[in-house]
Amino acid sequence: MYRRDGPVILHQLRRALIFTLGLFLMSLGVAVTVRAALGTAPISSLPTVLSLATGLTVGTWVVLFCLVVLAIEILLLRRRFPPVQLLQLPVTFLFGWFVDLSMAVTWWLEPANYAMQWVWTVVGAVVVALGVYLEVWPRLTYTPPEGLVTAITIITRAPFSKVKMIFDWSLVAISALLSLVLMGGLHGVREGTVFAAFAVGLVMTVIGNLHERWRVHRRKN
Repeated sequence: MYRRDGPVILHQLRRALIFTLGLFLMSLGVAVTVRAALGTAPISSLPTVLSLATGLTVGTWVVLFCLVVLAIEILLLRRRFPPVQLLQLPVTFLFGWFVDLSMAVTWWLEPANYAMQWVWTVVGAVVVALGVYLEVWPRLTYTPPEGLVTAITIITRAPFSKVKMIFDWSLVAISALLSLVLMGGLHGVREGTVFAAFAVGLVMTVIGNLHERWRVHRRKN
């Protein structure tokens, strides 16, 4: 029994560790872009704006945002909601905690000028892309925003990429409006947000291609 189950357990543990590493890298990328102060990636734009406006931590707003999104996902799918995707609930709290942890460990990051702000914005976008890739690759579960996009795709039968693009830009628009209303200017949503909206997907494609080449090379050898 051990010989049959042992490798399976190790495989599942490996997938869980990769998924968790992906979540942490996503949170670290979010923290870096927040510290760069040129605007965060679309998926974290709303929690960042609300954090700046209220004083609550970014991680706290990430959790609240994800809980609302998960509730909408369940309401949309109803009986078609896979019970296993309730794993998104603990993932939400873990991701929020990771975001606050990442904000704490990047306390020192204060770009001295506009050029350095861009350097750290690029670094943050790359780290977010790597984190998203590692989170998706094990195919365990996903964060609620990705779950909602998947739910809308199931209901409308629209392409995932199209729904994802509309969802992301809707978040950016809502975040920008809230920033203007609550703080009288654009804070948390700036040119870096637009850059991240395009860069994260592009970097993920590059990472995926490199990973596939490595796998092919490994099989040949």
